[in-house]
Amino acid sequence: MTANRWARTLAATAAILGAFTMGAAAADIDFKGKTINVIVPYTEGGGSDLYARLFVPYLRKHLPGNPVVVIRNMPGGGSIMGSNHFHTSAKPDGLTIVATSSSTLVAQLLAGKKREFDVLKWRHFIVSPQGTVAYAITKTGVTGKDPVADIQTLRKQKLKYGSKQPDAGELRVILAFELLDMKVDVVFGLARGEVRQAMMRGEIELNHDTAETYLANGAKMEKDGEVVPLFTLGYPKGAEIVRDPTFPKLNTAGELYEKLNGKPPSGPLYDAYKSFVNLGVAASKGFALPPGTPDEIRDVYVAAMKKTIEDPDFKKSAGDEVGDVPQLFGKDADFAIKQAVDLSPETNKWLLDFLASRYGFKPS
Repeated sequence: MTANRWARTLAATAAILGAFTMGAAAADIDFKGKTINVIVPYTEGGGSDLYARLFVPYLRKHLPGNPVVVIRNMPGGGSIMGSNHFHTSAKPDGLTIVATSSSTLVAQLLAGKKREFDVLKWRHFIVSPQGTVAYAITKTGVTGKDPVADIQTLRKQKLKYGSKQPDAGELRVILAFELLDMKVDVVFGLARGEVRQAMMRGEIELNHDTAETYLANGAKMEKDGEVVPLFTLGYPKGAEIVRDPTFPKLNTAGELYEKLNGKPPSGPLYDAYKSFVNLGVAASKGFALPPGTPDEIRDVYVAAMKKTIEDPDFKKSAGDEVGDVPQLFGKDADFAIKQAVDLSPETNKWLLDFLASRYGFKPS
């Protein structure tokens, strides 16, 4: 299915969005004859777009009344343009939802005056955790036999890693490299596919993938002896970071820090790192309704998503994109988002100082 550009269709869609009766009981909510707009603040074909398209047929199937569900791609500013539009224009009637990702949450922290939205006011109804694997090309001397020795080998070198921009989702991996005291020059302006290509040409030594992408692509490179996985970012469990359940044999960056330094990590760098693990792992992707949406409408979406996750056809089509990690719904999704973006003043100051001194970045 190919989505038309939002700008060509938004006005036409608005004409058919009927008014929705607020405060109705969830059992009385019926979207029959309605059109649900899914704002995807990214380009077609990207990870968040593919994630959204996985769910569209099942929202049609499991929302009451079997509404038409249409994706509106609205890229720009690392999700800021589409997220701003959603926050300021979407009505709390259940007829507009937004796809979220780690980049949206980074923008919440770092976009400055460009950001008009507030994810803490959105009514999140599902968050899909996704693991993150960092890996290096074997020409650096890593072997995969001893993870501590591999990091020590990498510490002796100047390495390159690719990222879109300083305030993108890759910051979670940059902070992990910093935690492990690795000397990493970040090459900005590269999309994930471009980073992988540069890595295969030997121009970049470090990369990361989400769990599903690593299983689809990185695992083959590992089998062929081209790369070695170094660590995962882990998985948040309460206040702790535990091993990623998809890669239980891989150390987390925090575990490697402790093995290298003889003590567990602490301090503002580690606090920022933990926040970004929540941001880039626990709250990696998801969907939300606009501010002010009644609980009854969110409950309907939560129920539809729970039916979707258990739908046998969805399980076949979703594959590794959603994975076996439990999905978070409703209030649990809200909690994951809050953990990701609600930094303490001390941690927030450290992060802004780090970005300014290291990359010359300041929120505009």
